[in-house]
Amino acid sequence: MAKKIVLTGGGTAGHVTPNIALIPRLKELDYEIYYIGSYEGIEKKLISDYNIPYYGIATGKFRRYFDPKNFTDPFRVMKGYGEARKYLKQIQPDIVFSKGGFVSVPV
Repeated sequence: MAKKIVLTGGGTAGHVTPNIALIPRLKELDYEIYYIGSYEGIEKKLISDYNIPYYGIATGKFRRYFDPKNFTDPFRVMKGYGEARKYLKQIQPDIVFSKGGFVSVPV
C-alpha cells in the first residue's frame, strides 16, 4: 500500500519550488502525492505540470502594515482551515510536508 503525502506551500515560487523538487523522487518511491494550495496562487499553475491532485483553499495574509484586508483575512484563514481539514480527512495522508507561505497556516 502506497504512502500518501500532502505537500503544501505557496504565495511565492520560493515556497513551491522545493516541493516540486521532491515530486520525481516521491513518485519513484511510489508515494501518492497531493498538493494543497491557494485557489489561484502561483502554486496552482506550477503544480499543474506534474499531474498530481491539487486542492485549493482560502488563504489570508498577515500583513505588518495597515491594509483593509487585515480585517477580512483572519476569516479567510479560518475558512481555509476548515477546507484543509476536510481535504486532510478525505485524503488521510501519512505525511504532511509544508514549505511555508501563507497557504501553509490553515493546513
